Amino acid sequence: MPPWIEHAVAVRKKLKERGFKPADRVQICEKCEEYAEEAWSLKGTQGMGGRDLVYCMSCGRSRSWRGQGSPRAVEEPFDLIAFLGLRA
Repeated sequence: MPPWIEHAVAVRKKLKERGFKPADRVQICEKCEEYAEEAWSLKGTQGMGGRDLVYCMSCGRSRSWRGQGSPRAVEEPFDLIAFLGLRA
């Protein structure tokens, strides 16, 4: 299996292990213009808060939103690989 496919599988597996669920269909990434950007969502305790993130499986661009309400601050760039503990 090519290394980029193994990497994408590892990222998806870790997201699922952390309780994230796919939130939307694959979208076009604004940075690399590939159909490779995935949205994932994690609900907080009692349905409040949580974290939403978007990750491009092609170029690695990632963004994250935490909390609830409308003035949710975006973390960009967001180091998803470190967040998931995938670095050696």
